[in-house]
Amino acid sequence: MSEKDARKIGIIGKLAEGDLTIQQAAKLLELSERQIMRLKKEAIATGTMSILHKNRGRKPVNAIPTETIDKIVQLYNKELCGYNFCHVADVLAEEKEIYVSASTVLRVLKEQGIRSPKAKRRPKNHRSRDAREQEGELGQMDASPFDWLVDGENLHLHGAIDDATGRILALYLDIEETFNGYSECMFYMNSTGHVPGELYTDRRTVFYYDSKFKKKLTLEEELAGVVEKEPQFARALKELGVVLILAKSAQGKGRIERLWETLQDRLAKDLRRKGITDIAEANLFLRQYIGYYNRKFSVAPAKSEKRYLSTVRKDRMELIFSRQKTRVLDSGLSFSFEGKKYQLPAFKETLSIKPRDSVVIATSHRIGIKVIYNGLVLNPIPLEKRTRSSTDHEKVTVPKKPYKPPADHPWRQWPQAPKSKWATHDIIADELRP
Repeated sequence: MSEKDARKIGIIGKLAEGDLTIQQAAKLLELSERQIMRLKKEAIATGTMSILHKNRGRKPVNAIPTETIDKIVQLYNKELCGYNFCHVADVLAEEKEIYVSASTVLRVLKEQGIRSPKAKRRPKNHRSRDAREQEGELGQMDASPFDWLVDGENLHLHGAIDDATGRILALYLDIEETFNGYSECMFYMNSTGHVPGELYTDRRTVFYYDSKFKKKLTLEEELAGVVEKEPQFARALKELGVVLILAKSAQGKGRIERLWETLQDRLAKDLRRKGITDIAEANLFLRQYIGYYNRKFSVAPAKSEKRYLSTVRKDRMELIFSRQKTRVLDSGLSFSFEGKKYQLPAFKETLSIKPRDSVVIATSHRIGIKVIYNGLVLNPIPLEKRTRSSTDHEKVTVPKKPYKPPADHPWRQWPQAPKSKWATHDIIADELRP
């Protein structure tokens, strides 16, 4: 019996004995006089203990069964150890068909002496930037190095997130943070129709060429129209029509930084629980995981209109996000690239191409090698190296004999110096001068 119930019984008992009035009891218990009269009548008829709640000692109808509680504790200790309690509730509902709230999981596991490994978030000490109002207006892109496959090796997860809704736009796992990894994210966003109008990134070399520590253009070069070196990914975004915004600090793109915090806590554990140990399998799983994450964590934007860019044809998208370099044609209208010789196709005469013209060479694992000239995309023909035919005479090298001058050579006409005794026999001690 609680202290509150004991006080209630004492006051009603004194009321029944006539020591208190109805008005005094109502004021002490903070109840209406009508309620006090009902309790007094019940206490006189069946005793003061009858005024307590009739469900005391009974198990509530909506209480969680003991078997379910035992199963939650067993699953946590066996499969979900180290998961935060919100993640545990999600896994129980998605995979085990146990529908309990995160607060219930917290109460059940806390009674077993299990504390959540997820520490409380510290209060912010800086002013947050307001999110964009429309979905697709701005996306944040970054890569996170982490032991995603829980095998002791750090891999880089490339990703993009919408600034207005917090929904994941793309994820791609690779060994390093590369141009190819970010390009795969762009391919996926284009295939789903979620290419944002602006991209917010850090100042990695894949996005930004820092001329502060590298060669700057001279005044003469700027006047001549020479442009500063531009990374391949920045060039591709410009060609696609996406505005690139560079952050000066990690806090500037805080939404994707918080995404990495969530995924490092949840995604790595989910990959391990699914038994995924390969990068290719992980990338297939990530496409399903994006939908699950967006259903659970995305929010509604301030405005319902979307500002994603129009979808681009797959072949043009692959051409844009390829590595492009410039080459100059020689007198045979061919060019060298990465140690190999290539020639333009047979209909090159109709293109008005002449020697010393510049062409753009585009290469990637998706398109191979292409030549871009005046907006046309051509397939170059590799030229085989010339091999010596069987009719060619092979050069035979004959070893040279040492030169021996003839008997009448001028070198032999010089008189020979007389040999001294020092060179005719060994020197003995008696022949030495005193």
